[in-house]
Amino acid sequence: MKQLVAAVSRKLPRELKNFHLIKRQSIFIPYCEIGITCLTKEVTEINLFFETILKLIDIEVADVYEISAIMGVEFKLLKEAIVDMIEQKYIITSQNKLIMTPRGRKALADRKQVTIRKRNINELSVNMITGNIEESGKNAFAKPSKRDLCLSEEQTITKDYLESNYAIINEIYQRNQIESNIFNTKILQRELYKILDIAYEKLYYVKDELFIYKNDDSEDYEFIIKGDIGERYQNSFYHQVRDVVYSGMENFFERDWEFSKNHYDKGLVTQEDRQYTKSLIEKLNGSEIISDELVDQYIHTRALIDEKELEAIFSCNQEFDYQGIVISCERLKKLLNPEIVSALNAISKKRIWLLYDPKEYNVNKILEQNFGDKIKKKEVSVSENERISEQFICFYPNILVEYVEKTEKVFDRPITIFEGRIEFDSDVIKNKIDKIIGEYEISFSLSEPEPEKMGKNKYNKHTKKGIVHTYKKYKYKEKNK
Repeated sequence: MKQLVAAVSRKLPRELKNFHLIKRQSIFIPYCEIGITCLTKEVTEINLFFETILKLIDIEVADVYEISAIMGVEFKLLKEAIVDMIEQKYIITSQNKLIMTPRGRKALADRKQVTIRKRNINELSVNMITGNIEESGKNAFAKPSKRDLCLSEEQTITKDYLESNYAIINEIYQRNQIESNIFNTKILQRELYKILDIAYEKLYYVKDELFIYKNDDSEDYEFIIKGDIGERYQNSFYHQVRDVVYSGMENFFERDWEFSKNHYDKGLVTQEDRQYTKSLIEKLNGSEIISDELVDQYIHTRALIDEKELEAIFSCNQEFDYQGIVISCERLKKLLNPEIVSALNAISKKRIWLLYDPKEYNVNKILEQNFGDKIKKKEVSVSENERISEQFICFYPNILVEYVEKTEKVFDRPITIFEGRIEFDSDVIKNKIDKIIGEYEISFSLSEPEPEKMGKNKYNKHTKKGIVHTYKKYKYKEKNK
């Protein structure tokens, strides 16, 4: 259990005095990757090859063949250097004679070479909330799903905006230069000279976390975004959700009005349960090591910390003993997030039962996509019930999480929160779950004989009290051969 407690401890929410956490969910921050077209300026010590040629011209040795002989270099190599010097406007040529320009004389006197080049600086990232500019490689790109929260962009990228951020762009450019060149000359100065235009723009998102806290004694709420910068994210959140709700924030509220209307009084956790959990969080935050005493305090009947604790239980299921898993859920699609699906698919030699409402939209398709192979192997069994009254996750008989989706009104609109109560006493768990095991004829054995096939249907169906006991394939159609 120590591994489980450690995993829970690593994902603990921030503590807020006189408040308790009621919900945490992903929120996506908009960024824009850009490239800019610009001029750059590079000042180097003039290379020895150029300097020698200029010195020979200065003492009136101007014939290219004579210079080649004095320097002991092939004419072909000298010619390439001359072309470069003409491009730099250090010299001009006339009938195989080299003539030094005023710019060449200055370079010889200063022993410095100034080069202006047009180039693109790519992979700059603009935080579209704060306006900060940084290198793209610092952030992990994330792809929001339809149900996720996304802050909308509040910055506009223009040439004027880029020029106002000249210093930071120049700093990024300088930091990423490779100091090497063909003549191994020393670079004295390298900088952004002038911003010309925006080369490209590409919107992407970075995943963050939104924490929703409720006051212990009132209906006041606090909203905190984990990676916030000077409360800029928090201010944007309020702006985009409080009065006029932006499209990316619609999923902050419960979209099923009928569901929300019937779940305002669905509380499950007592004040005593919540207070114990609050005390446990303080102890976990204050402990550097997971002691036996701390484990004993963890395995106590109490309020679930949050859904992250539930994910940790799934991912650390090998750390404790259990016969099998039973999940009873009114809205199974919402419960089955990627972390839980991944953990369930990684479980072997244990049977999993999913009890769900078949009226939930597209639920059978989701079951097929996530657990199709396990269902065929009888490692996952699914049962339909249109009147689910009890929602729970049970690692039978040692851990039971009973939970409800409860409606709260925030900004005069409903949100749903996940409220859970966790039990570790196996006797209590058996008393609560054995009746359901009997009603659904649940068995955790993986070696049950397959039921007889009826006709040419891939799956057999037995109905008792409106409950389907084996999987009915999504959109299955019997084929007549």
